[in-house]
Amino acid sequence: MADSDILDSTGLVLKDYDTILNEFQSGMNDIYAQDGDTINFGSETPDGQFTNIVAQAMSDLRETIREVYNSFNPDNCSGSVQDSRYALNFLTRNGATYTVQNIDITVNQTVTLNGLDSNYADPNASSYTVSDDAGNLWYLIDTTTLTSGTTSLPFRSKNYGAFQSVIGTITNQVTIVLGVTAVNNSVAATTLGEEQEPDTAFRLRRNRSTSTKGLNNTDSMLGQLLELNAVSDADIWVNRTNTTDSTGTDPHTIWAIVDGGANTDIADVIYSNSSTANFRGAVSVAVTSSGGQTFTVKFDRPNPVPLYIQFDLQLIGDVGATDIQGIKDYIAKNLSYALNENAETSKITTIASEAIAATGGGGYALNVEISTDDSTYTDYIPSSSRKNKFVIDSTRITINEVGA
Repeated sequence: MADSDILDSTGLVLKDYDTILNEFQSGMNDIYAQDGDTINFGSETPDGQFTNIVAQAMSDLRETIREVYNSFNPDNCSGSVQDSRYALNFLTRNGATYTVQNIDITVNQTVTLNGLDSNYADPNASSYTVSDDAGNLWYLIDTTTLTSGTTSLPFRSKNYGAFQSVIGTITNQVTIVLGVTAVNNSVAATTLGEEQEPDTAFRLRRNRSTSTKGLNNTDSMLGQLLELNAVSDADIWVNRTNTTDSTGTDPHTIWAIVDGGANTDIADVIYSNSSTANFRGAVSVAVTSSGGQTFTVKFDRPNPVPLYIQFDLQLIGDVGATDIQGIKDYIAKNLSYALNENAETSKITTIASEAIAATGGGGYALNVEISTDDSTYTDYIPSSSRKNKFVIDSTRITINEVGA
């Protein structure tokens, strides 16, 4: 650690607690123990307690100085200071958000289901509605016409916050529509709602949204989408070639994938930043230009991909009963992926370690593996599509206890 406190062109470097304590105790020996007998700084002695208290106070003061210094850096500030700094970029912290959950809808004829559409963020709006066994209501996000078969569609929770319905429990039709024969949640929530946007998410959104004023239309479009109310993630892909590319995007076409937000707001941003009239996606929205022309803007919602996780829980010593379900629930709540993010086991190992510690400790995760079919397990799975998003639920986590 640092031997001295330094503020220069490379940044701020401060002494840590151990360095301060050692220097303080060494200085006392130099003054009061010149005959060669060292002072007893044991924790039970007055000298030991005194030096530890002073060293802790000096360390706390340096931490305060570090917080003040970091507050001037938008990449390091947090809390209310973060709110003030990001206001310079015309960004405000998002308030409470909804949980987004894909639900399978089975129909036996052509059916049109009404969605929230432009009223996504309106707490009093309503649309085609289903519920889970606990009575939690879920609203269809986008108006959709379905043909015979089963289709997975995104819904949002009626109320703000994190809602995790157990797999297979959203089976009740609150809105009765002729032709709909069954509803079911076969995957975990795509995005868990928040009571307030966390510092880390706000920081990431700020870093990405600063592209808004860039010269590139694609960067500007992405930045503006991320600034929209209730949008938690977005991705833009543009095929400027004359042939269909490796993503399946047609020539001279914009492909936007947006998680959350009102479809009319999203369509307006895409249209205002587009240099082409071709769009890709399952959601279609009519936009009228200033000249009176009507254009159909298309974009996609995320495709949730269930991720299976398995690992060995190596127990340490005589730990007694282990809260396996608590560990699973912690992982399902705290492990999340962005659009098109690859899945690898190092991230899961870190979350698993946090989960074990949060439920009492007494062990660590070994042999972490992942799968998309619960058959072939590996340590790395790339995203196969830009609109894919890996999702986690506790029923797809397997933990094997290994004795100490």
